[in-house]
Formats: sequence, structure tokens, C-alpha cells
Amino acid sequence: MNTELKNIADFCKKNWSEYCEFTIKTADRVCENRFLFDSPRDMERTESEVAFGDKIDWYYKLNGDEEFMFQLNRHGYLIQLGQAYYLTGDEKYLKKFCTILNDWLDTVPCDYKNNSPWRSLETGMRGDRWLKALSYIDGTKCFSRELKEKIEKSLLTHIELLKKAHSGFQKGSNWGIIQDSGLFHIGIYFNDKDIINLALERLNQETDLQIMSDGFQWEQSNNYHNEVLLVLLDVVIDADKNNILLPNRLKNKIEKMAEAALKMIKPNAHNPLFGDSDDTDMRDIMSRCALVFERADFKFYGFESLDYNTVWMTGYESIEKYNKLESRKPAFANAYLTDSGNYVLRENQTSTSNYLCFHNGYTGAGHAHADKLHFDLMIKGREVLVDAGRYTYLNNSQRRYIKSPKAHNVCLIDNKQYLKMTSQWETKIPALAVQYPSFDNEYCTLIGGAHLGYMKSKGAFTERKILHIKPDIYIIVDAFKAKGFHTYQQYFHFAPTGNANICGKKTEFDDGSVKTVIHFLTPNSKLTKEKSIYSSNYNAVCDNDCVKSSFSAVGDNCAVTVIYGNKKEAFEPFDISLVRAKAARSEKILSYKKALGIVIKTQEKDYTVNLAFKELKEPFECNGKIGSGFITVFCGDKIIFNKW
Repeated sequence: MNTELKNIADFCKKNWSEYCEFTIKTADRVCENRFLFDSPRDMERTESEVAFGDKIDWYYKLNGDEEFMFQLNRHGYLIQLGQAYYLTGDEKYLKKFCTILNDWLDTVPCDYKNNSPWRSLETGMRGDRWLKALSYIDGTKCFSRELKEKIEKSLLTHIELLKKAHSGFQKGSNWGIIQDSGLFHIGIYFNDKDIINLALERLNQETDLQIMSDGFQWEQSNNYHNEVLLVLLDVVIDADKNNILLPNRLKNKIEKMAEAALKMIKPNAHNPLFGDSDDTDMRDIMSRCALVFERADFKFYGFESLDYNTVWMTGYESIEKYNKLESRKPAFANAYLTDSGNYVLRENQTSTSNYLCFHNGYTGAGHAHADKLHFDLMIKGREVLVDAGRYTYLNNSQRRYIKSPKAHNVCLIDNKQYLKMTSQWETKIPALAVQYPSFDNEYCTLIGGAHLGYMKSKGAFTERKILHIKPDIYIIVDAFKAKGFHTYQQYFHFAPTGNANICGKKTEFDDGSVKTVIHFLTPNSKLTKEKSIYSSNYNAVCDNDCVKSSFSAVGDNCAVTVIYGNKKEAFEPFDISLVRAKAARSEKILSYKKALGIVIKTQEKDYTVNLAFKELKEPFECNGKIGSGFITVFCGDKIIFNKW
């Protein structure tokens, strides 16, 4: 038994007992040919177990979903078999390891098809996982020379397939980076400098094409941003182990990706769900980023001790290296990833912070959703307004709904989609995002944007501004520049952990821990409660509440919504009202289409917000306060924010 791996196993048993139990439980299932992909790092998790009996069917599709077959043929569970051996000393795990590989090598010929176990993505991932897994069995009596030769022969086939799989699709999607990171690891195994250099050349090109200047992966899915980041971190780790100098440009891109993940992270250390994403705990990724880049701000959202998966990869000495790293609160609160169109408003860097994530960027590829101008909201670290997740990749009604605008916290015109989903992957009628600058001071933050999704079909311009009066008031201003009569719909999807109830012109959300109130100030709006669906993980789905605000108008129109909340025991209602605006010089009453005011009275402060929707020729008055430009915020009689 390898002494270092045994020491790592002892460290994990002492510090990560739950992970150890999970690994052993998974390995025991695999020993009986039973498979349930429920690991946090399984890309498409399953909710029901598949038992094959005596013979594994490597082409099996669970409920017709190819993703089960792809997961099965990535062989990540071989790593868990190897770890289970070191955690228990039981050789049955190594024997099963050999049985599985012998069976796969003998019965799954390379066919280069895109819907087979030799799909290029699985080929790259499998090569990476084999090489990780071999470290646990190499040198043991269970591992025969014959099996090792069969594996190496197959790895050479993996190389040939991966060398050919480098079309424009791979260059522009997560597939290319994931595949070529696998090619890099295989090149290191064979000490093949040509393959190593080819992989690095491709990874350089692919990260240049795919990673935006703010560090976010262009497909606009947190899930795939994280998958790409993880495999690239593995490249850095393997390069360091083997004294391979990575191009600075590549390493800088990887660190930029890590920074983007840090800026997006929620108070509960999970990632937002926009795009095809699962509700993923980010602490292990942040721990790995901290170790690789030796940065204290990454460790702040990581684990106190080096995480279970990373220590098996990086070796026993990395435990002490990680321990010596200090943990330091990130210097930022708000974050503006302007290239990808992702904005985060954060009260502070604590687990009980208020958090809002606004998304309005490049549509991205097949993993992107129709979520322009969507926002998530957390109050005191608890989910309140949510994205629907991804649920499935099958071409069915749930997939099309969950990608559609109606499954997001956005506005529709005439109940029509502004970015139509034509299949489980394809979109029609592009909705170009319009980026707005952000403004921030001690008291308020203003973010926003627009999209052109209705310009062709409706001749309408749709914009959303979000004004955050720190720390706990959010004003959502939706404006529509349109001609003729239209109906408008605002959708608000609530976390399944609580219930949303309509009370007149407001909605109250209560999850037992926090209470949040949404005031709908649009004069002629009608509120209705609907059922929606929420998916925290692939193949997992539940019902959740959705509130729709509907209204109509001729010509330009606007909708104003005020949201606030607190811990349930500390919650106190605010008095919120809409007031008319009048021109400051002529004292002429202005229509709601031109300007309006919002008065917010808390237990401690009174706010007046003057909102203009057109360029006015003079200052305007609301609630006795004269403002100018498009937004003026008063606390009492003092102007605390002004935006022209």
C-alpha cells in the first residue's frame, strides 16, 4: 500500500468522515453493479439507482436519456473504488476496479460516434479519470501487466480520437477545454512532449476564444464555467507536479476564471443557477483555487482544511501548504462582470448577507437560457427569488419551459417570448443585450440594462434598472418604449423552501427564517399566483410558487416594484406608496409615463425616490422633494443619490 496515499486516507478519515462514508457507499454500490450518480461533481446527476445485475450495459440510457450512458462511461467511480481501498484496506475494491476495466476494454470498441461511449467529451474525461484512478492501483498485486498494457493501448486510441476532435465546435465550447485537458494528462503519462505541447497550444486558443475579459466562460452557465475551471486547475496541478511551464497567458486566464467564480458566489457559498446549472457548493473549488494560486481571498470561501477531493490530487504535503495560507475576506462587496453582463449586489461578505445577482449579457450557446434582465435575490442568506435551474436535456416540455423567459424573473410583452426556444439546445430571434453603466456610492447602487428582443416583433425596447438602497431595499424599475396597445407580464419565481401569498397589491414570502415583501406599485396591475418548477440538480424537480403581475397600456409604459425583507423575528413592515410628480417650475402634474415618486417609510428613515422615464426640461417634485435627472434619492431632506 502506497504510504502517501495511506496518510491521505488517514487525514480524510479524521477531517472528512462524511466524504469517506459517501465514497465507501458509492464504491460498495459499484461492486454490485449498481449506479447512482449523486456526487457533487457528477455533471448530470441521477435521482434513481440503476442495478445491472451480473453484466453492465455500457450503452444503457436511463429513461431514454443519453446522459446516463455518458456518465457511466466517464468512469469517475474508478477513483472512488481506489480511494475506498485506501480508506478500508479491502482489496475487493481493487478487484472490482480491474473487472470493470477489463469488461469495458473488451466490450466497448472505439466507434467515434457522437452518441456513443466514445463521444469526444467522454474520451477526454475518461482519459483524465483513468490516470487519476491508476495511482490507487498501480503497484498492487491486483493490477496485472496484461491489464496495464490493455489500458495503455486504449489510451493511445484516446489520443488519436482527441487529436482529430478539434473542430470549430470544440474550439468554441466547454468540450474543447475538457477534452484537451484530458489529452494533456495522457501526454504527461506517456511523457510525450508533442502531445503535451499540442494540448497546451489548443488550451491557449480555446481559453482565448471562450473566456471573456471579466473571466466568465461565454456559454453563460455557472455549471460549465465551473467544469472548465476545474479541469484547468487540474492542468496547473499536473504541470507543477511534472515541472512543465505553462504559458503565462493560459495561467492568467485560469486565475481570472477563479476570480469570476469568487465574485459570483452566493452567501451560502453556492453558485447562482443561471444557464444550465445545478445548485453547487463552491467551497471545494475555492479551496483548490486558494491552493493553486496561493490566495487568501479564495480561501475565505473555501474549507478550513484542504478539501477531500483536492488532497487526493495534490498530495499529503499540500495539507500543510494549505494550512499556512491565511483566510482573508475579499476586498469587494458588489461585483460588475460587464463583459458577460453579470452583476452582483452584496450587503457584505457574510453567510447572512443580502445578495442580488442580475444577468443581462451575451446569450451564449446551447446551455444558455432566455434570462436577459433576470435577477436572483437572497435576503439574510436565504433564497427568495430564484432561477428555475436546468432539470433535463431531453427535448420535452419541461426542458423548453425551463429555458424560456417564463421560467425566469423577467418581463414579457403580450405574453410572447423574446428569445424563443426551438429545441432543447437551439434559440430563435436573438435578443441583443444592451449594457448600462453601474453607479455606486455609500448609500445606493444602480445597475441595469436592456434588450432588443421585442424590437422586430413588437417595435418595443425593454429595459430594467435596479436601485439598491443599502442595505435592504431593492427598487425594480421596468420600462417599455413601445407604440400601440400591449399587455405586459412580470414574473417572480420564489424559492421552494417557502410560500408566497398575495395580499392586495403586494406579495409576502415566508420560509420560516426570513420574510420578504414585494410591493407592486404599477397602478393598473393585477396579481395572480401560479405554479412553476424548480430544479436544484439535473433530474431533480419540485414545484415552487410564481407570482405574475399583469398590466396593459397604450404607448410607453413602466412598472415599479419595491422589495425588502429581514429575518422573520426582526421583520417590520415598511410603508410604501406611489406619489405623483409635478414639474418644479410650472407645477404641472406629470403622467406616470413621464415621472413618478416612491415614498418609503421604515422604522428609522424616510426615503423619497424621484424617477423620470423621459428627459424632462426642468427638475421635478415628488413628496415635496425636488429632484433632477432620471433618479434622485432622498433620505429625509438630504440627497443621497442622483443619476442623470
